[in-house]
Amino acid sequence: MRTDWMSMLSGLFANRSIRFKLLFYFVIITLFSILALSFLGSTLYKNAIEEETNAHTVQMMDQVKNHIEVYIQEMDNIIYYLSQDSSVIQFMKWSNTDSKHFPLLESKVKKLQGVYLEKHVEIAGAMIVSGNNQFASAGLEQIARDPMTEEQWYKKAVLQPDHIHLFSHPIGRNIRGEQNLSADQVLSFVRAVKDPATGEVIGAILIDMKLDIIQDIIESAPLGKSGFIFIMDENGGVVYSPVNPIVYRISGSWLEGRSGKVFRHINEQQYQMVYNTFPEFDWRIIGVFPLKESLQVVADIQFYTVIIALVTLLLAFMASWYFTNSIVRPVGKLRSLMKKVEEGELHLRFPSKTKDEIGQLGSSFNNMVQEIDNLIHLVYLEQKEKREAELKILQAQIKPHFLYNTLDTIQWMAQDRDADDIVDIVVALTHLFRISLSKGREVIPLSDEIQHVESYLIIQMARYEDKLSYEIDIPPELATQSVLKIILQPLVENAIYHGIKAKLGKGMIRISGKAEESRLVLVVEDDGIGFDAERLAQMNESFHAIRQSSEDRGYGLYNVNERIKLTHGTGYGLTIESERGLGSKIVVRLPLMLA
Repeated sequence: MRTDWMSMLSGLFANRSIRFKLLFYFVIITLFSILALSFLGSTLYKNAIEEETNAHTVQMMDQVKNHIEVYIQEMDNIIYYLSQDSSVIQFMKWSNTDSKHFPLLESKVKKLQGVYLEKHVEIAGAMIVSGNNQFASAGLEQIARDPMTEEQWYKKAVLQPDHIHLFSHPIGRNIRGEQNLSADQVLSFVRAVKDPATGEVIGAILIDMKLDIIQDIIESAPLGKSGFIFIMDENGGVVYSPVNPIVYRISGSWLEGRSGKVFRHINEQQYQMVYNTFPEFDWRIIGVFPLKESLQVVADIQFYTVIIALVTLLLAFMASWYFTNSIVRPVGKLRSLMKKVEEGELHLRFPSKTKDEIGQLGSSFNNMVQEIDNLIHLVYLEQKEKREAELKILQAQIKPHFLYNTLDTIQWMAQDRDADDIVDIVVALTHLFRISLSKGREVIPLSDEIQHVESYLIIQMARYEDKLSYEIDIPPELATQSVLKIILQPLVENAIYHGIKAKLGKGMIRISGKAEESRLVLVVEDDGIGFDAERLAQMNESFHAIRQSSEDRGYGLYNVNERIKLTHGTGYGLTIESERGLGSKIVVRLPLMLA
């Protein structure tokens, strides 16, 4: 599967441009880096915020709990001090209320409680109740004449004399406070008192503490904008909570164990609750805050991270585009120059302005093109010199036997005919030599080339008498075209000696010409014996070869073909058509050039 995926990806990118590949890789790497950093950063920050929020909540809760515990401990200490006072113990053990000393003792106990109320403004009132249903109070008074020993708080203290008992919202008591505080505004502390001598429970002491003390403690430790701390008793009731509708939707059954944290949906919003338990009783202190608020900073950071990521990606794309163009543009320029050099424009050079790898590549390209240009120039000079040497050889190739035969013919005609024929031959021979030399020029007008080959035919007709005839059909408008000299005479000579001479009867040579597009086409036809198919194929193959063999170079046809190709290129030259017994046709293709 991985191999198929990689093959598909490789096929997708195989024919893409370098610009596309570089941009793709840059954008993918940048996008991956930004997404990875954004995701990792936001995740780490979110976890850090959660840990910090939880740590802050726990710290605030511990602070509140410690302060409350201080007050609880202080109330317990006050109760302890009262229970150890001899007058309080004596009051609780006193059974004769009719004694004249009892009012004095009661007054002393009330005064003692008053001292604590004066020193501790957080105490709303105190009451000492004996097992004999006698009580003395400060800041509190009995509502009805019912026995105080029948109160629930008293009974619970007597049943568990070794613990201090806390009662939140003490409703239904036979007690009211002198400060007109409601049950929701006080927190009651009760502890049983034992006889120091016997260890028997002899009564109980109750202290009402103002709940606004706890309110001040809790409100001094806020949890964000919407979070809060509240106290829950062992029955799931709220001891104190700031005014908040959420608190009454929190169930004590959610809080398992003595400490921990839970998440709940309340009013379509996710809340986190962190709780802990007071060590000496089963009250819980609970911190509540909405996750949306605590994580709002993370959400804002994530939003701005996305914005920054998009802007960064845009800037990265622009930078990648600029960087890619700085690489692709000179490479594209170099590629364009290479195509033009392929077409033969060797004068072009790469304008290298830098010394980096692309600049070095451009310099190497310039050196290569310069070297190619130099080599082509050297080859041109070499071929030019070679052509000149071959031309000189061709110009010197006037066969001795031809000169002898011509002189022989002149002698025979002088003896057997009138002098006019001798004059014609001499004139033709003169034209032949004059055009062959052409003052050293290689290119002559087509009219001169036709006159040259016609002079040759006049001489040959004089030699072969009725054996040979010819016809020349060249349009007048082609007479001014420039051609290499001595290209038709070797073809005519080949037609005579290899075609007509071996034929029985009279032979015919026809020379014609025409213009085809940008080419000049000259045709030399004869009705001689022709060539067989094997020899014809060999000759045409030699015409298309870059260099002829030494055997082929002995023939005038091959010399003419090679001169044309060397001068005008491989797109020009000779082709031959022939059929045994029906004659031959040699086609010469040259460029159209005005003289």
